[in-house]
Amino acid sequence: MGRSQRKRRRGKMGMIVPLTGDSEKDFLRDAKALALHPLYPFLYGVEIRYDCLKKREEKLGKFLGELRRILGDKKLIFTIRTERQGGFFPYDKSYFQLNMMAMESGYPDYIDLEVELDGKGRQAFLDCHAMILQLGGKCIASYHDFQKTPGRGECREILSALASYGTDTVKLACMPRQEADVLNLMLASREWKDKHPERNLISMSMGEMGKSSRVLGSLSGSKHSFVQAFSASAPGQFGMEEYMKLWRKMEGRKNIALIGFMGSGKTTLGEMLSKKLSLPLVELDRRLEESFSMRISQYFKQYGEERFRREETRLLQEVLTEENKLSQDLQEDFPAVSPIREEEKTLYEGQAKMILSPGGGIVLREENRKLLQERCFTVYLQLSPKAVLERLEKEAENRPVLQNKLDLHSIEKIMEERENRYQACADAVLSVEGKTVEQCQEEVLKLLREEGLFYFPEFCQKTKEI
Repeated sequence: MGRSQRKRRRGKMGMIVPLTGDSEKDFLRDAKALALHPLYPFLYGVEIRYDCLKKREEKLGKFLGELRRILGDKKLIFTIRTERQGGFFPYDKSYFQLNMMAMESGYPDYIDLEVELDGKGRQAFLDCHAMILQLGGKCIASYHDFQKTPGRGECREILSALASYGTDTVKLACMPRQEADVLNLMLASREWKDKHPERNLISMSMGEMGKSSRVLGSLSGSKHSFVQAFSASAPGQFGMEEYMKLWRKMEGRKNIALIGFMGSGKTTLGEMLSKKLSLPLVELDRRLEESFSMRISQYFKQYGEERFRREETRLLQEVLTEENKLSQDLQEDFPAVSPIREEEKTLYEGQAKMILSPGGGIVLREENRKLLQERCFTVYLQLSPKAVLERLEKEAENRPVLQNKLDLHSIEKIMEERENRYQACADAVLSVEGKTVEQCQEEVLKLLREEGLFYFPEFCQKTKEI
């Protein structure tokens, strides 16, 4: 049974909250408070700044185990920031020993390991990284410059130097002295990311001057942003609410689109999501039939596919370019899931407005694909040709594209022609093979939570059971 795959065609909200404290009790207290925060479901992970501890009373494994119990399935990033890169821990043998002990506990997902550009400690880093990989963890190779931002070319060289350590993710954070430094780091990051699309990148300019870089990851190629819940671990971090509000405005996506071949379950899943989220469902084919005053199969026979595709594009443009008016009109039949409290306004502001279910051939025209890419969070419901045939055998007369072609070979050929176009539009690919519609709905809801596109009061309430 396939799982949903994130295409990451554009920036993901990717919030990471760093936790700091003088004692283990401080960390655990803040972790519990964070888990109760309404925005907690939207977080990607939590960073444990272990170097901030002034009192180490518990064994490391026990401490991390308690944090894992509180934080649930959020990614746990263990970080010891040394004095040489803005932290509080000495850079000596104990640095690598503690990092390996943390991974041996089995609780962290990532270990952040610092890199020095002069190559000092390289072999110790590589040995530690190899052990972390053996234990099932991943590493972030990080470098921080709190004094300046190197030139654009040098920033690219630093990223390549970090990548030479073979880690899953590279991280570069620099302090700008002028506004041009922020732009240069973003450009260098984008250029490097375009040449290394398989590598995960985190880059940012620090301080107030660099705050814009933290919310423009879709431009720079940066995958995550560090945000504060209680106190900042580095200068320039946004608060969670402020970051989410800005990110939604920058992304500009106000709709959820379900695409896929005929028979993939777009309408059925769309109807369930519409009820679950109290959002209007816009079925493009149904609206076309209303405007034609005839079935689509009849329209195909009378006017041909080319004219139909033109009308399909016209309606898609109308729906997506007038989405605010349309969603307002439709929303009258879809009252809010529950009354919106004052403290929840930020959570609802800018979230998804409608669910769009277009026909299977919507991706054939480039202008349609562009509209979906720009204005929707698009989920591709993927199904095998054999499963499609089984689903469509009873309704061939309503599928004009399949007239006289209802056989496995014909379906395979049509699906093959469309596959790359579906993939190009998709923010996520959801395999629906062998799954119930309820299972598919849960996977889509999980995607929406992670993308920050919808606020679920009843889901957030579950975190209060800790």
